Amino acid sequence: MTPPGPGLRLLAALLALGTGVGCPMDPCRPHEPAALFDDTLFGVGQPLELQVPPVTNRCESSSQGAPEHVTVEVKDPHNRPVAATVALHGNGGAAVVRFTPELKGRHHLIVSFSPVGSVRQSAIHVVEDRGQQAPVAELSTVVECRSVDRTTAGTWLCGSSALREPDQEPQPLGDAFAPTVVAGNVVWVTEASRVLRYVDQGSGPLPPPDTAPFPVVGTPTAAAPHSRLATEDALLLLDDTHLHRYAYTAEAGLRTTGSVLLPHPRLATFGDMPSLLLRAGDRLLVVRIAEEATLRNFVSEACPYQVNAEGAPEAVPDEPCHQVPGLPVGYEEDVLWAHAGSAPEQLTLHRYSAASGRLVLEGVLSMNAPFQAQGPSLRPGFGTPLVFSPRSVDAHYTLPSWDAETQTLELTLLPSPNGFKPPRVGARYFHSERWNSIYGVKVYARQSTP
Repeated sequence: MTPPGPGLRLLAALLALGTGVGCPMDPCRPHEPAALFDDTLFGVGQPLELQVPPVTNRCESSSQGAPEHVTVEVKDPHNRPVAATVALHGNGGAAVVRFTPELKGRHHLIVSFSPVGSVRQSAIHVVEDRGQQAPVAELSTVVECRSVDRTTAGTWLCGSSALREPDQEPQPLGDAFAPTVVAGNVVWVTEASRVLRYVDQGSGPLPPPDTAPFPVVGTPTAAAPHSRLATEDALLLLDDTHLHRYAYTAEAGLRTTGSVLLPHPRLATFGDMPSLLLRAGDRLLVVRIAEEATLRNFVSEACPYQVNAEGAPEAVPDEPCHQVPGLPVGYEEDVLWAHAGSAPEQLTLHRYSAASGRLVLEGVLSMNAPFQAQGPSLRPGFGTPLVFSPRSVDAHYTLPSWDAETQTLELTLLPSPNGFKPPRVGARYFHSERWNSIYGVKVYARQSTP
């Protein structure tokens, strides 16, 4: 039997959303009832049992009477009717609505009471539910992971620590907060003054790495380079002012092959917002906040680069930077997530693809308040924003993702184990850490991960 979704767990608390209208002290005037389920996320295919209170004026309850009849209408995202039943609970109490949403997307609920009780309406946000997904690993010997990944041979990476087995004592690979990036069986670690390249040989701890110094033209005093892209034999590294490239060969070892100065070097103006490096087909894109950006007009700028025949990064000749609306709030290897607009009543996420060599708008996710987007810290590496409602009884976090088949952005409810922080979503895995000091990190696979 399918376990109940988060909607059923919310029923008791949702009753507190208001039995309608309160009674002010003086004068006694009715006011609008509280919202119903607009801030709740329900799982697709989950049987729902929702209690909808009528609108009553307690100041006139003795003469007003109670609802005697009730009807319900549920429409799916295509405005088609959904089979639903409704009945009054007790003597003129709340209406109990039962139905099973079979499509993802925004549904519309209308409950009509008579002769009193008014009409109650609500949005019903239906999403894919992976809340019961089991973790693929529990890293029981670590306290904090700024990022999680895994080599092809099976070694787990928790930040700059390696674990051959999830319950093994971690092997430090670099400074405590040194960013890492995994490519196959190669682990690249970036410290403040050097780059390290480890190779997973399939058993035991990772052997000593090849190393190369951080280029003197860069900014080794920065807290961490902003962004990294890697293959097993090459690393692209972006700092405040330059784009660097490292390459490894058996003959020459690990060495830098060149650096290029970025135009208009500047630090981000919106807090600790790093520059980002995306793979754009045969090119690269350096994405930063544009000079024209303001708190009410978010603008990002993408500048194209390439690797020349000598292996050095360079700007693409005769091709200017281009701008797109939105403030970066997440990125994947060839995807930029941006928050567009500043209207407090509207959440708008843009997903840009970089595969064609430029940022191309692929999808837009718009949701009315109270939903918010929570972007991860981007210096540790790839990260996708989460969407949640801070007003919901259970603040479940959802992952926005691109559905190539339907050409839409959709949300997926993620596991929310008790006692664990909100998840951080990386390129192939997402993980949750405990709130307290007890060891434990739960790691889950993203859908694209075998």
